[in-house]
Amino acid sequence: MLFENNIDSKMALQQLKENWNYYLMLGIGLVALGSLAIIFSLTSTLISVIYLGISLIFLGFFEGAKALRINKLSTFFLHICLSVLFIVGGALIIFNPMGNALSLTFLLALFFIVAGILRIIFSFTQHIPHAGWLLFNGIITILLGALILYEWPYSALWVIGTFVGIDMLFTGWTWIMLALQAKNLPE
Repeated sequence: MLFENNIDSKMALQQLKENWNYYLMLGIGLVALGSLAIIFSLTSTLISVIYLGISLIFLGFFEGAKALRINKLSTFFLHICLSVLFIVGGALIIFNPMGNALSLTFLLALFFIVAGILRIIFSFTQHIPHAGWLLFNGIITILLGALILYEWPYSALWVIGTFVGIDMLFTGWTWIMLALQAKNLPE
């Protein structure tokens, strides 16, 4: 059982059981979005790259707002520099998404490998009802990272969308399996 030793863990299990339908809906949504990302891999690659650029721009604006609220001159300049860096970096990514897909593909490979390792470690170190699915998810995620590195740089334009879709698909199934097991937890 998940966290079976204390009162907080019993509350966590109860919340898990009470909210199993939300986890199920999350899983179904991720399976649907993952399937669309695989089917439209070039489009999902471009969307992923542009999304990253937009996120960096927003982060830059928040850094700038934080800088304006800081009274110390030394940290003010640090936050202003970070703000400019995030905004310019995000804009450069948005204006050349195809070119940036190449370097982002390499970073995505590293991300998948690390995320897969962490999922596997978590599946062995925590007693959770869906540990087998989490282990399987981790193995698939590591394989995706290794495949990206093997095909890099030639498949950079389609691989991001395809592999993000596959990861979303398996993550969705992991949530679905958690939801189905949580539904049957004892009171």
